[in-house]
Amino acid sequence: MRDRALLAVLLALLLAHETLAQDPQLSQFYAAPMYLNPALTGSTYQDRIGLNYRIQWPGIAPGFETYALGYDHNNAKAHSGYGLMVMHDRAGSNNLSFTHVGGSYSYEARINHAHAVRFGMRLGYTVRQTDLGGYVFADQVIRDNAATTIESTMLQRTSYFDASVGGMYYSEHVWLGASFSHINRPQQTLMVGGDTRLPVRTSIHTGYRLALDERAMSHTRSTFNIAAHYKAQQDWDQLDIGAYVDHQPLMAGLWYRGLPGLKAYRPGYPNNDAIVLMAGVQTQKQLRIIYSYDITISWQGMKTGGAHEVSLTYEWPARQKSRKFHMVPCPKF
Repeated sequence: MRDRALLAVLLALLLAHETLAQDPQLSQFYAAPMYLNPALTGSTYQDRIGLNYRIQWPGIAPGFETYALGYDHNNAKAHSGYGLMVMHDRAGSNNLSFTHVGGSYSYEARINHAHAVRFGMRLGYTVRQTDLGGYVFADQVIRDNAATTIESTMLQRTSYFDASVGGMYYSEHVWLGASFSHINRPQQTLMVGGDTRLPVRTSIHTGYRLALDERAMSHTRSTFNIAAHYKAQQDWDQLDIGAYVDHQPLMAGLWYRGLPGLKAYRPGYPNNDAIVLMAGVQTQKQLRIIYSYDITISWQGMKTGGAHEVSLTYEWPARQKSRKFHMVPCPKF
């Protein structure tokens, strides 16, 4: 019994220290534009509000849950975008979680009528916390499994300022962007006297789209889109690549996540993570509802339950909107 309790102590400390190294990921990464890249703030002809929900690995209860809410506005006259994003993530049975609130700004510099670049920054504040009542500490074991600890090795809450930057080039058919999150490397440890800096997260995203009818891109209602998203944070990296057809009002796509041949979890286990199935609908009132399901193909297997993700995006006309010379080629799911 004592050996099992000591093992619980070690696991608790490892979880508290190590699981903070990787940020949440979304399969529908373009459905949370300000999280993907602050340069995408205001990347619409209209005002936009978006809601994202993801439950990952529900088969290993309670899994990992992520919520995100964002609003952004495009000021065409000032060539600028303004936005606000709130994200909450909860992992594991001890409510290891964080809540982030950030404001974003972007500026668009037009090369000519068909090409442009955007630059953006997000400044935010994050609170990380856990439920200490769910852990077992060494002094509890020594004191005959006492209900509470008298040690002060862990903090229940910590907070920090966070900064991210990004840029993007785009035309009617092609886009290429990069963003860098946590560039100030904030201190995010929950251990008293610990030193665990939040690693910089690098994101590189690119894609190509073409019209499936004979209309110009600005008037087509049917497009084929290919996109890729590479992300890396400390020792972890991953690639999402896939394609989808947007034939308004319906859309559907297929994605693959992993780095086979380039990186392995361990010898004999290729880096295959998931196949993502995505489908959605867009109403005439500019409401997009998308659902996706991650089919786990890694060594963990289907026992994880995969991941369910839903996003809702609603756009509405600004009082003064100018479509002249303004194109937004980025995927709309």
